[in-house]
Amino acid sequence: MIRRMKVSAVLTEASGTWIAECEEVDRTGEGRTPDEAIASLREALVEYFAVEAVAPPPDAVAEPIEIVVLDAPPAT
Repeated sequence: MIRRMKVSAVLTEASGTWIAECEEVDRTGEGRTPDEAIASLREALVEYFAVEAVAPPPDAVAEPIEIVVLDAPPAT
């Protein structure tokens, strides 16, 4: 069974760098575009939620993480 995880993010832009911040688990991602920032945040969340003490079975499917953007500056 594949379960989905849903978290929220706030996008901000400063000096040409986009930041995607998930306050629920205190993780951020950054990139040159909003999509890159969200992808970077997704990687940080996967690492955060990974269980390192016990290896998953070889046929295990990683749980998808859905990121909902709550706030972002208008596109320019």
